[in-house]
Amino acid sequence: MPEFWNGFTEKLGSLAGKWTAYAAFGSFLLYLLGYLTFRFQLSTYGVATNLDVFDEKYLFAGCRFAVYLVTAVPSILILLLVFVAIGYLPYKLVPTSLRDRISRWAMSWSAVPLHLPLLGVVFAVALIQFVLRRCFLFGNLLLRKQLPDDWSSYVLLTSDGELTLYFSSLVAGTLLTGAILVYVLRRGTATSSASRFWMGSLVFLFAVEFLLLPVNYGVLISTQQLPRVAELSASDKSPEGQLAWLVWDNKDAITYFVRDAQDQRAIVTAPRKDARVKIVAYDDIFCVLFGGNNVQSRPCPR
Repeated sequence: MPEFWNGFTEKLGSLAGKWTAYAAFGSFLLYLLGYLTFRFQLSTYGVATNLDVFDEKYLFAGCRFAVYLVTAVPSILILLLVFVAIGYLPYKLVPTSLRDRISRWAMSWSAVPLHLPLLGVVFAVALIQFVLRRCFLFGNLLLRKQLPDDWSSYVLLTSDGELTLYFSSLVAGTLLTGAILVYVLRRGTATSSASRFWMGSLVFLFAVEFLLLPVNYGVLISTQQLPRVAELSASDKSPEGQLAWLVWDNKDAITYFVRDAQDQRAIVTAPRKDARVKIVAYDDIFCVLFGGNNVQSRPCPR
């Protein structure tokens, strides 16, 4: 018992000594994720502004992304259970001898040093090129009259449930790349120079996939809701039919998106000391702007 207690206290002391480094790394990671979220959120809106290097908003945005990322796990598990349930009956119907031959072939195939790293690279490149990078099509959307003619425009206007499922699929794809990477590292099969090269490429691509997750979150999810304000200033009354939304604010200025009855749009920046913010509602801004005339005339479901 004394030996167990001494070992426990030593491990606890070691962890406490490293806690500062862990906290610093975690804070930096949240700041980075929050910065990426805000940077691409503003690019999607079309707001031209400089972001400060240090701002507590990044930490809060990073925390929101981390929470959203964690809540995607149950959706991933549901998808996994559905696929397992679908494949269970065909698996049980396959003869045992055939299952054994397939298992032996899979083990021998994965034992070749080059196979699994190359498979991971091909999968990661396809995921980045054809899915994760599609969010870069959405820029300056508040001032555009039409969404890009691309399948990803449907994702921008889809329901909250389908949007959550889409993001969960992105997370699942990234986790699959990470699982291949961890499996190869633990088995230590990457022994040839070619396999080590592809392993390095796989590590890089996995990092790119992970960094593209907050980018997609900032473009597709955190941009959906904008607060509608009653008026831009206390002295000037808004023209009939004009609507305004609060897009961005900092210590120096406040930025609004303004749209009149003729669908003329503008992004207006006012000094913070002269601005007045009176929020009256929260709108799904892309549904308001594009819900009736895009994606083959599908109405926005939200």
